Amino acid sequence: MIYRNKTEAYWEPLLTIARDELGIETFDSTGKPSADIRLCRVEDIGRALERAYDFGLLVGHTVTRAESAKEPCA
Repeated sequence: MIYRNKTEAYWEPLLTIARDELGIETFDSTGKPSADIRLCRVEDIGRALERAYDFGLLVGHTVTRAESAKEPCA
C-alpha cells in the first residue's frame, strides 16, 4: 500500500506510535510480502490504537482552544 499524505502533520506521531508499540519502522512497502506482513499481539494493537486516539483528542483540544482564542469577545 502506498501512502500519499506523508506531509500531513499527524504522520510522524503515528509512525512513532507504530514503531514504539508494534515494531513497525516504516509504512512503505518493501515489495516483499514476507517483509511486509507482520504478526502483532492484540494487546499491542490495542495500546497503539489507544495512543493514537489520545493523540487525536490532544490535537483536537489544541485546535479548538486556538480557534477559541482567535474569536473576538462579545
